[in-house]
Formats: sequence, C-alpha cells, structure tokens
Amino acid sequence: MELSKFSNLLKYAILALILWNLPGFALVYINSTFSSLISYSTFGLILLFVLINGKSGNDNFMLIFGILFFTLSSILDQTYMPPIFIQFVIVIIKYLIIIWGGYEVMKYTNSKEIWVFMFIGALSILGNMFLFNDPKADYGRYSGFYLDPNNGGLICLIGFSLTYVMPNKMKLIGKTVFTILGLLTFSRTFILSWLLLNILSIKLSIKNARMLVIGFGVLSMLLVFNEFLPVKNQRLEQIGAMASGDTQNAKGIDKDSRWETWSRYYDPLLDKPILGNGYGSFGTTGIKAPVGVHNTYLLIWGEGGIIPLIIFLIYLGHLFVGSARNFKNAPHLLMILIALSLFLLTNHNFLTTFYSLLLYVWVHIRLKEYTEPQKNTVQVTGRQ
Repeated sequence: MELSKFSNLLKYAILALILWNLPGFALVYINSTFSSLISYSTFGLILLFVLINGKSGNDNFMLIFGILFFTLSSILDQTYMPPIFIQFVIVIIKYLIIIWGGYEVMKYTNSKEIWVFMFIGALSILGNMFLFNDPKADYGRYSGFYLDPNNGGLICLIGFSLTYVMPNKMKLIGKTVFTILGLLTFSRTFILSWLLLNILSIKLSIKNARMLVIGFGVLSMLLVFNEFLPVKNQRLEQIGAMASGDTQNAKGIDKDSRWETWSRYYDPLLDKPILGNGYGSFGTTGIKAPVGVHNTYLLIWGEGGIIPLIIFLIYLGHLFVGSARNFKNAPHLLMILIALSLFLLTNHNFLTTFYSLLLYVWVHIRLKEYTEPQKNTVQVTGRQ
C-alpha cells in the first residue's frame, strides 16, 4: 500500500515538527503561544493521518508501559504532580497519540527519509553556532534545534547509524559530517556512543576502522583550534588535559557528573523500591529540585515503581535481541538502539521527548518486518 500525495505531505509535516523538535525550539526562540500552536497541531496531524490511512498495528509494549507508568505513579503519591491536573492529563494524551498514532506514521517512513531529517536536524547545530548562539546559555556547546547538547548528539548518532544503509557514495561523507557535528556538541555521551558504534562497525568491515582515525583527527583539530581562541572552550580544555595526562586540569570534566547526580536519588529510590515515589518526584520539581535525576531508567523506577521498569527493560531486551540477530542485514537498527539506550542514561524527559519515542517505535516496526516478512505488506519502507 502506498500513501497518497496528501498523506505523504502530512507525514513529512509530522516528521519535521517532531524530529526537528520545532515546538521546543519555538518555545525558546520565538514565544510560548506559537510553540503551543504547532505542538497541538502536531498531534492533530497525527490523528488526521490515522483517520485517512487507518490503523494496522501497535507497539503494545510501549502502550502497556506508558499506561502502567502514568497510572501507578499518579496513584501512589500526588505530592509532586503538576499543580493543574489537566497538565498531567495532556502529558498522557500526547504520549498515547505519539505511540498509538505515531506507529502508522513511522510504518510508512523508511530509513532514507529519517536520514534526511536527521541530516537537516544535525545541520541546525551549525545554525546554533552562527545564527542563534547565546554564549551565556550555551557555554560554548551547541545543540541546534534540540536545546541540549546530549539531545543534539543523539540526532547525530541516529544519522550516523542510518548512514550504514545509505548508498556507498554517501557513506563516508555522511559519517564524517555527523561525526563533526556531533563533536561540536562536546557531549561526553556522544563521544562514548560514537566510539562504541565505530568499534561495532568493524564487525561489518575492517575498512570501517578508518572512521575512528577521522574522528580522532577532527577532535585533534578542534583541540588545536581551541588554543587560538580568545576565550577557550572549557569542555575542550578538559578533554585536552585528559588526553595529555594532566589530571589536575582534567578534573573539571567530572564536574556535575551523572554518577554524582544519580547518587542524590539513591536514598528515595531505596526507600520505595517497589511502588515508587510518585509522578514528578525524580524530575526538576521533585524530591531533589531543581536537579532532576538525568536517568530515564532511574526515573521510571523511582516514580512508577519496579513493574513499569521491568516491562520497559523487557521491551528493550526484545529489541536488542532482534536487532542483534539481524545485525548483518540491518546494522543500523542495533546501532540506533545503542545510541538511544545510552542517551536514556543522561536524560529524564524520555516520556516527553517525542522524537526518541518515535525512533523506538520505528525500530520496533522494522524488526517486526524482519521477523515476520510474510506479513509485511507495506513496500514503501524498503525493509530498512
């Protein structure tokens, strides 16, 4: 089944709004009214897409997980709930529309289309440098449309992973561009994930090792360039000190480390390890406000209890096993999962970071096609 021209336009509008984080970007750089308008329009467009094209399936794990998490976390403790209850209801409705309706959008979206959106999204990091840079807010780190360096780094990693199933003439250029733009976020999570993905790619071909050389070459150039800046980039200074063995100056790279942030939440987590502390308790307005837990797994456990966490981990395990089995034919799926799962170790807004939710749904759909090829009737996806 192929989409009509109008449905394709709807799909691209939805993908642009979500994969480029346009409502969030508009909230910071335009105003809250315009941000709300395009945000609610996004969910209206998803429902219209489903109305026109019908329903053909669901990511049941994510639906069950979301319903359980929101139900249990809101019943167990309301201390940190939003002051206006309708705000909480809107969060739930948006999540359900993304998972339920987004399934259909992502079913008709192939890897090349996502790659293009990731490429343009990653280029916004350059825009952050030259067009909408706020030195006091950005601290010499760049994130483009995504407002946070780790989120910007994730987009570069997704694009980097998808490049492995692009035409050969695009592979080296694509991987190099995503590497350079990802390094400009100066995200530790990006660097670690990028290393893992490149090491994993050597299993496909020893030639992929050259990307490690290119990446380290780019980083070295950034370190040299930093020495000539009138105001040096602090993160580059720390990375350079670590590389040269200067432990004194490298200590700053561990400042506000995730280990330290997570440790603040261990006591409330251990106080209620089964039932959790309630919705919002591990966020920026929760128990340890204004610092959130910055870890999705701890947030799910700490707010909703052990049951939603187990369901989510089973879901991830299912995806990892399936993607590992199909690594030779579809290496991008395992790479995307690795990038997303490491990203969740640094992020506590997963349930409202809609592009990451859609990407999990997309991987689920693609794996389903590989494991149930006889049921795959949608040809536009190209099994990739």
